[in-house]
Amino acid sequence: MTGTFAAVWSVGAPAKVVLERNREAAPAPLRLAHRQARHELALLCSLILANPASATTLAKLVDSDVERPEGALVLGVLLNLADYEEGARFWWEFAAGGGSHLAASCLWFWHQSRGEPRDAQFWRFQAEGLARQPQPQWRMPSSDRPLVPRSVRADILARCRQGLAPRLPARMAAVLKSLPADDDRGDWPEVPHWSPDVVCHLKAAAAEGR
Repeated sequence: MTGTFAAVWSVGAPAKVVLERNREAAPAPLRLAHRQARHELALLCSLILANPASATTLAKLVDSDVERPEGALVLGVLLNLADYEEGARFWWEFAAGGGSHLAASCLWFWHQSRGEPRDAQFWRFQAEGLARQPQPQWRMPSSDRPLVPRSVRADILARCRQGLAPRLPARMAAVLKSLPADDDRGDWPEVPHWSPDVVCHLKAAAAEGR
C-alpha cells in the first residue's frame, strides 16, 4: 500500500464519489503497514467530513423509513473518531452493503490498522469492486457548511502525523456517545442508533468548542 488515497466527493445531480491515489506519501515514521493504514483512514475520514453534504446525508440517514448508505458512512466516520470503533464498523458495513466504496475503504484501512490483514484484504477487494459500480445518486445541496469545522479536521490530520490517534473534540464525542444503543444484534457489541437530532447537537457542540 503506497501513497495516500484522496476522496473526491462531488455533490451534483447525480453526485459522484471518486477515490483516487495521491502521489504524496505519508510521513516516514508512519510507513509501517498499520501506521500507514491509520494515516490513510484519518485522511479519508477528514475528506468525507469536509464535504458540504456530510451534514445533510447524516440528517437523512433514515428518510421515509429507508436507511441510506451515504448517511451510514458519515455516522461511521464520526463514531470512529469518537473512539466508538465497533459502532463505526457496524455502520460502515451497512454502508458498504448499500454500495459505498468509501465505506469499504474505511473498513480496509481500519482492519489494516488493527493488524488484521485477512479482513483488510477482503475489504480492499470490496472497495475496488464497488468503485467500478454505479454509486448511490445523492441529490444534496452543496451550499451547506461541513458538519465538522475546518479546525477540527486539521487537528485530526495533525494528530495522525504525530503518530497519535485522531479523535473529535470531547464535546462532539460526547454527543455521539449519548446516542441510544442496543446490544441485541447477535455477536455485535452495543450499536448506537441514529437520532434525528444528532446533526443539530453536533453543530452546537462544535460551536461551543470554538
